This record gives sequence, structure tokens and C-alpha cells, in this order.
Amino acid sequence: MRQLLLSLSLLVGLPTFAVRKMANVVCFVKFADQEDAEWQHPQDYYEAMFNDSGDNANSVRNYFTDMSYGAMEWNSVLVPLVYVDSHPRSYYCKQTSINPDGYDNYAVASLREQTMLDALCKYVESSIPEDAEIDCNGDGKIDNFTVIINGNSEISSNYNLWPSNQKCLWTTPVIHGKKVDCYLKVFDKANGYKALEPQELNTGVLCHEMMHTLNAFDLYSNGKLEPVGVWDLMSDNQKVPQGLSAYIRQTYGRFYGNWIPSVREISESGRYLLRPLDSDSPEDVAFKIVPDLSKDEYFMVEYRDKSSRWDKSLPYAGMLVYRIDPTREGNLNASKFEMYVFRPGGSVDQAGVIAKAPLGEATKRTSFGAEGDADYPFYTDGTRAPFSITDVVTVDGGIEFTLNLDRSGISDIAADRILPAYDRMSSVLSAPDARRIDVFNTAGICVVSVSEMSVSLESLPTGLYFARAAYSEGRTATIKLLK
Repeated sequence: MRQLLLSLSLLVGLPTFAVRKMANVVCFVKFADQEDAEWQHPQDYYEAMFNDSGDNANSVRNYFTDMSYGAMEWNSVLVPLVYVDSHPRSYYCKQTSINPDGYDNYAVASLREQTMLDALCKYVESSIPEDAEIDCNGDGKIDNFTVIINGNSEISSNYNLWPSNQKCLWTTPVIHGKKVDCYLKVFDKANGYKALEPQELNTGVLCHEMMHTLNAFDLYSNGKLEPVGVWDLMSDNQKVPQGLSAYIRQTYGRFYGNWIPSVREISESGRYLLRPLDSDSPEDVAFKIVPDLSKDEYFMVEYRDKSSRWDKSLPYAGMLVYRIDPTREGNLNASKFEMYVFRPGGSVDQAGVIAKAPLGEATKRTSFGAEGDADYPFYTDGTRAPFSITDVVTVDGGIEFTLNLDRSGISDIAADRILPAYDRMSSVLSAPDARRIDVFNTAGICVVSVSEMSVSLESLPTGLYFARAAYSEGRTATIKLLK
């Protein structure tokens, strides 16, 4: 049997720096029927995964240092003991006809798990020096608590033995008077499955779950629209974790070192330079666009560069344009999202091609929302947002683009042909084979948008309108009509 002999990495009596310190206590657990089971990796592997500060190390510590622009440092204390629980693994699995001792509801599952957590803390407490820095902000709670369980997770998140971050509500486990508040559980072998292939414990899983401790929400969805995809760790984590978006860094890093103190709002049409999101400092790594002050929702842009060690797994480099709804918490809703990344073919009811979301040379998409573009920025309800982005080009030091406000690139469009007055035509406008039809008023505001081949004009007041049909091959056709 491979022995697990873990070193104790403790933060004791370190001097105070400007960076925000965070601690993470890491414990190892076996169930009663796993006492002789081997661990997947030797001691050095786990130590490096959490604490390696080498220049190219794929570690939790390096990830959060980089995501925070050096404003936060998250160090882990690995406990040199293995706790063997008094119950077998089946006790923590769902009750079935062949597992009568399992839990029968989620509350029972949580109570059992957190009772085990209490026993675990009592067991390891004496191995941790009393002056170990495990509560860096002095609020009486361990900053983060990680449990690595021997073996595999279950097959899906519908079961209790699944990677997760939870609040400890049923019991009050403590170590040297510091309470376990948030704790995450992961597994030393499979942490979920993709195409039935087990996903080994990796830095991406750990950093995703630890972001929940900073109050960040999941950005994946229960629906079909794939609002963020691979473009943020909180949506789809990679083994070498991809970067967090500027929005997530600013919003959820605010109280942990203030990772991005401010994002500049650009309110005038003009030419702008975005610095790469992985720059050494957070200045101008993102811009905020608020085209309609009456709405809660707004838009952001950022430049993702695949030369970053964290973003090498991304499908393309370029400028992301995304929508933020600050009234939402995460993306678990099927259609209403905290964050939505725009992409070719995306709409309120179509997922589009999320991999090709960036604007730039790599995707051959140099404009968004301009005349001739099939895609444009829109709000959650499908209403078109009144701005466009054009002339996107990579330059030394970042990526440049032109922001066009108010006109959205369509208020002065010329019609391909003119229809008779509305009272002499059908109330339904049809465009066979079209992917989308948008109707604009003379101010360039989209007043009707449907992802269909026909659109009703019944609800429109009297006036002059432009109707534009977008086709799957990128072609558009525009007509002018009078109602």
C-alpha cells in the first residue's frame, strides 16, 4: 500500500503585507471500508497542487495570486493525518433497495456529512499548532476548509458524494476555537465524469469550488443556451483552470483584496484600447458600456489572450462582449443570467456557437451589431441594445476597437426595397429561410425581434420602420415599410 505521508505547511507568525491573506485547511478522509485503500498520488503532488509558487506551477496559490493581480494570497495548510470515518461509504450514498442504510433525503445526507466533519476536526486538531494562521481576517471562522475523500465521486451532482462547496449548518466543528463555515469536498480520483471518463482531481476543480467561498455563483445553466461556456472558470473549469472574467474578478474579489478596483465606463463613441486581461495590473483590462440608464443590465468587454498560462486552453483569442444583470445570482436559471457572453447565432432561444465568441483576427469577426452583422447586443428580453462595435484589431499592448453608441450601426440603413403602407399589406411580414427578423424604428432601436421566418406587426404604432432579415450564411436583406 502506498503510504500518504503529508508535510504540514503552516503559516505561522508571518509579517503583515498589503496583500489580502487567505488560509485553507486541507484534510484527508477515508471511509470505514477504505482503510487499506491507496491514495491516487504521493504527498508531494497534493502539496504542489495547493502551494507551489514556482513561476510555471499549476497551483491554487498561483492561480489566485494571478487572478487578483497580486492582491490576494491563498495558502493551504495540509494536515499530516488521515481520518478514517466510523461509517462505510454506502452510509453517505442514497438509500436504495440494495443500500438500505443510505440517506433518504438531502437534509439527512447533509447532517451525516457534517457530523463526520465534526469528528474529523476533533481528530486533526491536535496536529495543528495553536498559532497556525487559519483565520486570516479574525472573524472566528476558518477561511476555507477542504476535505479530500479517498476514491471517486458519484456519477452526477444528483448525489451527495459529488464535488461541492457548502455551508456547515447542522453541526459546529471547530479547530482551536475557529469554526468551519464554508467547506468543500473533492475526491482524490474521479471528480465527475465527461463522456463517462473520470475527471481526476485538478487545480480547476479546486479553484472553482474555492471561488464559491468568495461568494461567486455558478455560471453554467440548467437550460440549453450555454450562457458563458468555457470563457469563465465558474462555468466550465479546465484541468489547468482558465481565467476568471473581469466581471467576476471585480465583483467577487472586491472584499478579498479588491482585485479590480474599478472598471472604466465608456460613454462616448470613439476608438479604445483594451489591455489583455492577464496583464500585470488591472488598469484598462475591461470596459463597461451602459447604453440605457433606465435598465439594470449593462455590458462589458475584455481581451482574452491565449499566451496567458491560464487561458491556453481557450478555443480562440480576442475580445469578449458580454451582458451583466446585477440583479441575478449565477446562471442556473434556464434563460435569465447574471452573465451572458455574446457569440455567433446566439439569441434568447438559440445557443449559437459559444466557442467563436471573441471578436478579432482569430475568428475573423471584426464587428458586432453593425450593418451587415447577423448578430448584435441584446438585453435579457431580446430587445436590441443601442450600440455596436467595429474595426476590432490586435495591436501592440492589446486590442483596439471602435464603439458606436446610439446609432447601433443601423439607423441610417438603406432599404433593399420599399413595401406599401401597412394597411394595404398583410399584418405578418415573412422572410422564407431567415434565421432572424428584426424591426427597427427610425431612431435605430429594435422594437421587434424574432428568431423565426415571420413577424407580426400588429403591436407597432403608426410610423416608418426598417425590417431586416438575417440568414444563416451571413446574408441580410432590409426593407422599409410604412404603417
